[in-house]
Amino acid sequence: MSVNAVERLCFETAGHYEAAASELGEDHLAHVFSALADERQRLAGDLAVQIRALDDLPQQPDPDREAMSHMLSGIKALLSRDMRGTLVADCERGEEALLSALHAALRQDLPEEMQEVLRRILAHAESAQRELSAIH
Repeated sequence: MSVNAVERLCFETAGHYEAAASELGEDHLAHVFSALADERQRLAGDLAVQIRALDDLPQQPDPDREAMSHMLSGIKALLSRDMRGTLVADCERGEEALLSALHAALRQDLPEEMQEVLRRILAHAESAQRELSAIH
């Protein structure tokens, strides 16, 4: 079910934002990433409630895969001359994957409450993508 993919990607992108924020320390961009992570976590929780209402189990991201992804992103950022740019590019890739999954999920026949949560996540992802583009 692509709704589960959306939920997994919500948690993964939130994790990417959190990791990027910790890499940046007290940089202003770290605060932006932290705010994006917090809102994305909240939205993922809202989606999990809707998934449970359909008698399905929400998917959680694979912690090993997520840890490896954060580690690789951190290594790329450290080796890069432009750490901020590398972190932003990694976050942009996550947003693109999430947007693709959202569009697929919204084409499904789902209850209105689920569609409303998916539309809120879509609006947040589009806003985050615009914000990342402005930084980059």
